[in-house]
Amino acid sequence: MKPGPRILLVDDDPGVLKGLRGLLSDEGFQPVEARSAAEASRLLDAPEGPPELMLLDLRMPGETGLEFLARLPRPLPAPVVVLSGEASPAEAVQALKLGATDFVEKPPSPERLLTALRNALALGALQEERQRLLEDLARPGHLVGESPAMEHLRHLISRVGPSDAAVLITGETGTGKERVARALHLASGRKGRFVAINCAAIPATLLESELFGHEKGAFSGATARRPGRFEQAQGGTLFLDELGDMPLELQAKLLRALETKEVERLGSTGPIAVDVRILAATHQDLARAVKEGRFRQDLFFRLNVMPLAVPPLRERPEDLLPLARAFAAEIAGPHVPFMVAPGAEALLRAYRWPGNVRELRNVIERLNLLRGDGPLTLTADAVEGAAPQAPRAARPTLGQKAYREHVEDFERELIRAALEEGGSIAGAARLLQVDRGNLYRRIKALGLPMP
Repeated sequence: MKPGPRILLVDDDPGVLKGLRGLLSDEGFQPVEARSAAEASRLLDAPEGPPELMLLDLRMPGETGLEFLARLPRPLPAPVVVLSGEASPAEAVQALKLGATDFVEKPPSPERLLTALRNALALGALQEERQRLLEDLARPGHLVGESPAMEHLRHLISRVGPSDAAVLITGETGTGKERVARALHLASGRKGRFVAINCAAIPATLLESELFGHEKGAFSGATARRPGRFEQAQGGTLFLDELGDMPLELQAKLLRALETKEVERLGSTGPIAVDVRILAATHQDLARAVKEGRFRQDLFFRLNVMPLAVPPLRERPEDLLPLARAFAAEIAGPHVPFMVAPGAEALLRAYRWPGNVRELRNVIERLNLLRGDGPLTLTADAVEGAAPQAPRAARPTLGQKAYREHVEDFERELIRAALEEGGSIAGAARLLQVDRGNLYRRIKALGLPMP
């Protein structure tokens, strides 16, 4: 019979440990006990790997359960359910913010505790499956696309990935820069985690603490010591997304950390050595930002060792259908058929995709929500619905022009919009559903500039 999941019980009360041990053993679990945070740390780092779940008491002598939870690496080595009979509501909320999946008051009823444990185990299994799928999709050979641009990008990743060189990934928003970063991490063979931080999504006042960590009492609200993203990525890769939005004063501290390979937590007096590979991404022109004084030149040179450009989706139309199929399998499941309606592929190629790969994924997700029980079908209406609606033209002033002149004015605006969106006469003809030769003649007749 297969042994049940290992549950790490962290509590300083022998009576509580005895009761939990009996309950969990009767339910088929394998309880492992620790009476302090230090002992729990050793068990989490044991050669056989961390347990499947940790049941953590918040109130313990020495390092409290809350402080222990705050200093654990992210993502957590195992799902955590916190247990306490004395914790305040603020402490319970803090524990949940730090990543605990549930809070159970002492003394817990067997039904309440077992429900919390089983829910946490199920959530942990889902997170592991999600991480496995992300890593599988991000492998250099699995980056979806058949265009020469994607072939070239896969080749560069296979060459650059095994090194420790810093890489600056550039490209428009939504092109898949984080997926490229994950591919580089997997190709590196580094054993540590892939840790990502979006420099534009975190307020400047908190970004320094997120990157470098802080000690207890370093600032108002710092109730426990917390390692930063550099420490969480020890032995692995730190991905700095939207680097161009990082404040100038923090850029200097980042540069020092890269050069010394040391970080210093806020409120600390000593440095911590880190072995981390740095990958950065931005949609901005950093060379221009350097000239304008918005980005440090020395940091730009330090990070731009190997630039990788991810092309926008409109420049690689060969990748549209492969990406759509991949998203359909990811969203609807591999067993749901994917079909392309007549005319939809032409519209796919004609549309400019300002939101890039992310926008295409949104289209497929919307189709899946509306499909019912049938196949997931990419229709012309769905592609047209992706484009923002043009504003309604102002009502013409009547009596100043003849009917034919008003019609020609409207026709000019319509053809201009189609040319801009289609990118060529052929693309505009597909959008307008007219013969290309006839459209060419109308462009000349109306005096419009040739694209």
